[in-house]
Formats: sequence, C-alpha cells, structure tokens
Amino acid sequence: MDNHHNHFWWRFFPHKELTQIYVSAALRSFAISLIALFVPLYLHVELGYSMPTTLYFFIFYSVILAICTPLAAKFSSKFGLKHSILLSVPLYLAFILALYLLPVWNFPLPLVAALFGASVSFYWVGMHLVFHHASDKKNRGAEFGKRAGVSILATMSGPLIGGLLIKFVGFRIVFVLVSLILLLSSLFLFLSKEDYIKYHFNFRSLFDKNHWQYPLVFMARGMRSMAAGVVWPLFIFVILNDYLSLGFVGFLLSGLSAILVLIMGKFSDHTSKRKIILWTTGFESLSWFLRAFVSTVGQVMGVTIFGGITYGAMESPLGALEYDNANGTIAPYFVGREMYICLGRIFLLTFILMIDNLAGGFILNGFVNLLILLF
Repeated sequence: MDNHHNHFWWRFFPHKELTQIYVSAALRSFAISLIALFVPLYLHVELGYSMPTTLYFFIFYSVILAICTPLAAKFSSKFGLKHSILLSVPLYLAFILALYLLPVWNFPLPLVAALFGASVSFYWVGMHLVFHHASDKKNRGAEFGKRAGVSILATMSGPLIGGLLIKFVGFRIVFVLVSLILLLSSLFLFLSKEDYIKYHFNFRSLFDKNHWQYPLVFMARGMRSMAAGVVWPLFIFVILNDYLSLGFVGFLLSGLSAILVLIMGKFSDHTSKRKIILWTTGFESLSWFLRAFVSTVGQVMGVTIFGGITYGAMESPLGALEYDNANGTIAPYFVGREMYICLGRIFLLTFILMIDNLAGGFILNGFVNLLILLF
C-alpha cells in the first residue's frame, strides 16, 4: 500500500535530467522575481542612495562575483555541481534579508553586494556545468531555448504576485515562500545523481591565443546584462515614474523574449547558429542606440517591443554556441566566461560614472554588442 502510494507520487516528478533542470530554473526565476523587485530602484528611489552609490553597489557585486567564481568551481569539484547550486540558496536569502533590513540595521552596502555576488557565482558555475553535462550538442539550441524560455516566462507574473503578497500579507510570509521555492528548485536537481568535475584555477587558463575573441564576446555579454538589468530600469523610471508601468514594461519584454527564445532555439539546431547571430546582432545594437533617445511612455513601449524581439531572436543561438565552444576542460572555460562577463559589467558602469550619463551607456553598449559577431 505504502509502496504503491509512493510510486503514485513519484510519477509526478520529472525523471529526465534536462527536464529537472528546466523545472529548477523556472522555479528559481519565479522565486527571485517575487521578491527582488527592482533592486536598483529600491536602492536609488526607495532608500535614497545617490546614482553613483547605486552603480558602485553593482560594480562591487561584479567584483565579488568574479572573485568567487573560481572558488565556486573549486567547491563544485570537491562537493559536486548541484551542491554548488544548493549553496547559492542561503547566500541569496541572506542578501535579500540584508537588503530588506537596510533601513533598520544599516548594513554596510558592500557586504550586501558581496552576498549577492557570491550567491550568483555559486549558482551559475553549478548550472552552466550541469546543463553542459546534460544537454546534447545536436539539440542544444532547442534545449538552451527551453531553459531560457521557461525561466523568462516564470518571471513574467512574479513581480506582480510578489508586490501583491508583500502589500497584503507582509514581507515575512513572502520571504518564507521564496525560501521554500528556492530550496525546492535546488532539490529538484538531486532527483538525478550528483556530478563532479576536476578543477584547478590557473591564470593562464584565462588567456588562450587560439580563442582570443571569446573574452571580447563575454565582456559584451556582461555589458548587455548590466545595461538591461540595472541601467535601463533606472533610466526609464524617470519617464514612467510608476512601478506598475515599469512592471508592465518588464512583462511585455519577458513575453516577447520568451516566445522568440523558444522558437529560435529550435530553429537554430537546423541552420547555422552563426548566420542567425549575423542577421540579428545589428538589430540588437540598433535597439540599444534607440533606447538612448527615448523620452515618452510610447517610445519606451516601442523600444521595449523591438528590443524583446531582437534579444529573443539572438539569445538561443548565441547561448547554445557558448556551450558548444566549451570543449575539453569545461570548468576553466565557464570560470573564464563568468570573469570576463563581470569585467564587462564593471567596464560599462565605470564608463557611465565617468561621463555621468545613463544614455551614453546604451550607446556604448550598442557598439560593443557588435563584438558578438566575432564568435
């Protein structure tokens, strides 16, 4: 009777490792989107930190992320890739809790950023290596598209639900809910056996004359992630002046990107990934040039639609190609990738601080995005 009961419930859990990864990624994205409501705006608008201080927060976050990435790889080699993902959960929860308590306890802002960076490093080192192990090169475009697509879709309703829950039931309940979902997202991966890697950090592994273009592409990727996740919300909030409108922009961007990521992921397995990147990169750069000149709500919506389409069309083939290029010793490849992405983040924010102009960051990002054509 008990065995039959256990067997009944076991059927509802995904047995394929890739499906477990998709479910885990979707749960984590949803959980984070519930509570991480516009972190740049929370620091700048709600807590009153100056714009330079807010940008320095993300520079320090990127520095810690870069430093912790080889440590996360070393941890993964000893305790397992999935344990690295699991460790990212308490680190992220500590970050959110410290962020929430900032007005009361006045934590040092670099400490809060350090918790954030450490959490992200342990998560992505584990996830990149687990996904590379579980995915198949022939179908990697579709598989990457599914992973990215379900993650984006999972974030669409998160901010709205999180905001409503915080308003009506309070932060504590939401924090407990997020904790449980994040823990569940990590434990889903343990339905399959643990994976281990061999890793020894070596500065020489960051420099490969045969693949000199990789660091440039990864830096461009890092600049884009910071432009989209930090600079763009700060820039358009002045125009929209409303969290609900900003949430709708995020909802629209997520929906368009998710659909295109899923479609182009499958399509890229049956044609040249580099051709798709060649066709779409110029339009993606154009979307960033246009962002620098928006000044009305209608223009924000228009650029958001255009940017969602260009990003969605480019992301799956580019992401799949990044995994395809991880041949041989894959751990140093992904460690190097994350460190160069962090360097790109730091470079963009430093440039904006130097010129004291957010729009200038979009124009720089548009030009640097063209380096992706080197891949």
